[in-house]
Amino acid sequence: METKKESILFTPANIGPVTLRNRTIRSAAFEGMCPGNSPSQQLKDYHLSVAEGGVGMTTLAYASVTRNGLSFPRQLWMRPEIVPALRDITDAIHATGAKASIQLGHCGNMSHKSTAGETPISASGRFNIYSPTPVRKMREDEIIAMSRSFGDAVRLARDSGMDCVEIHAGHGYLISQFLSPYTNHRRDRWGGSLDNRMRFMRMCLEEVMKAAGSDMGVVVKTNMRDGFKGGMEIDDALTVAREIERAGVHAIVLSGGFVSKAPMYVMRGEMPIKALTHY
Repeated sequence: METKKESILFTPANIGPVTLRNRTIRSAAFEGMCPGNSPSQQLKDYHLSVAEGGVGMTTLAYASVTRNGLSFPRQLWMRPEIVPALRDITDAIHATGAKASIQLGHCGNMSHKSTAGETPISASGRFNIYSPTPVRKMREDEIIAMSRSFGDAVRLARDSGMDCVEIHAGHGYLISQFLSPYTNHRRDRWGGSLDNRMRFMRMCLEEVMKAAGSDMGVVVKTNMRDGFKGGMEIDDALTVAREIERAGVHAIVLSGGFVSKAPMYVMRGEMPIKALTHY
């Protein structure tokens, strides 16, 4: 008698040292549930309901590694003061048998002085129509300090009880802004060749892996295409993905698009011209 084979989707899987009860993961999509850039009861209730639904892991998103990396007012900002509230959330998630992860990143030029607390920064300084706002080119000492901020954020995630972290290196955020020739026009060791443009990402991931140690899972989201002419294309994106793998991360989330340039490429659809015109 032939028996029905269980779907592999509902079998355990590992992300580095972390074992998930199954292979379903609530992806890192911004909830907008963090007034004052801090966790709320609403955020806890949301992720607890997802965990109770039986997923292997749920991911809080998006958490900025520094104040000037916030792109919206109701985003998380990683700092010691919010660790107890995050711990309350991870304890509740763990009680269901699920694992907890948090997406860490910096939006770079996709912010505004009113949100970031200062003129937005990026690989190069140009006016960003998305916000709209002038953008300041980062100094070398700021670039090095920012890579360390990624490591500090991972340590705070550990203190908060997170099992995994997801580093956002796609969608036209800061790491992606260094990778893409569209936003990186530098003529120093941080720009020009693809190898130079990957330097900031390498430094960030080095700090991340050091902070994650041997018991946290590390995932990186990266673009396969920026979604427009003059941006990253598949060949270079594959080189970036290999570099991410060499850094020792445990999983890669393949995505694409620049929120500030090709937002519908991120959404995987055509621009809703009729709806936009109507509203």
